[in-house]
Amino acid sequence: MTGKQLLLVCIAVLVVFCITAIVAQTYLQRQRQAARRKGIIRQMLETAQGQNEIFDIKILDTSATHKGLAALLQNISPTSLGMEVLSFVSQELVGVTVEVYFRATLPEGPTFYKFRSVIESVDSGRKKSQLRLTSPEDLAAGQKRVFIRIKPPKDKVSVIGVWEIDSSKPIPRSTSEISRPLLHYKRGMEKEPVQVENISATGMALRFPMEDLGIKPVDLDKGSQLLCLIIYHMGKDEKIITFWCTCTVLHARVHEGSSPALVLGTEFTNWAVLEQGKSDIHWFHSTPSRGVSPITQWVMHMDMEQRKLL
Repeated sequence: MTGKQLLLVCIAVLVVFCITAIVAQTYLQRQRQAARRKGIIRQMLETAQGQNEIFDIKILDTSATHKGLAALLQNISPTSLGMEVLSFVSQELVGVTVEVYFRATLPEGPTFYKFRSVIESVDSGRKKSQLRLTSPEDLAAGQKRVFIRIKPPKDKVSVIGVWEIDSSKPIPRSTSEISRPLLHYKRGMEKEPVQVENISATGMALRFPMEDLGIKPVDLDKGSQLLCLIIYHMGKDEKIITFWCTCTVLHARVHEGSSPALVLGTEFTNWAVLEQGKSDIHWFHSTPSRGVSPITQWVMHMDMEQRKLL
């Protein structure tokens, strides 16, 4: 081998060594970054878990009966997250892709996150279910509702009434102006013609069971108006609140399956709390930015009860 050939071989070996070193360094750097990212993700999850934050689980499969769940994070492993939902969850959600939103309060203030995951398993219970989700690979900044939305326990609501409103007429100023409701529910009724599916300070979803999918219990399009009455129990002393509201229908969807139902999503437009023994209704206007103060208090109290903070 001539000196020139030997030089070329040395250069080639040096180039291969440099390329190998660069590849190895890049791989190690990516591994360190991945480990650092996993550490940060775990830290944020543990922070939220320690603060008893609710994890909002959005079901991305449009055909699923459940559209959203509220869960508490129970345990964290390198590959999965164990969560508890205070309601029955169907086995149909196993394998479904979800988007999860949560909040972690840091020294600089509350921060919202979201991540994609897949439901690996569901351990269904009548009042409580356990979910196992794949651990997130990454976190993104997540927009979350300003106001908490929850499903109220049935024993908290004693009366629900629903009326259709003629938008060309003024809203009633007294209970004497209000006729029989289109649908109503009283606690203890064998059938439940209407239920509050979920509620927040800005609106609520009403659930109407359907025995026949071809016949809707109410036929309301987007933009239609409703008058609603909800009598609910507030606080440890079970104070009775008589809450009237007018609502605009935002969307309507049919839930099929073993318990088919029509669910109307509504937004509060006006509200009033009727004093016991009174008949005059003094209305206040509601906006999405402000919400409705008595419902805000009720929802927050129920949220704290469900998270076992009270």
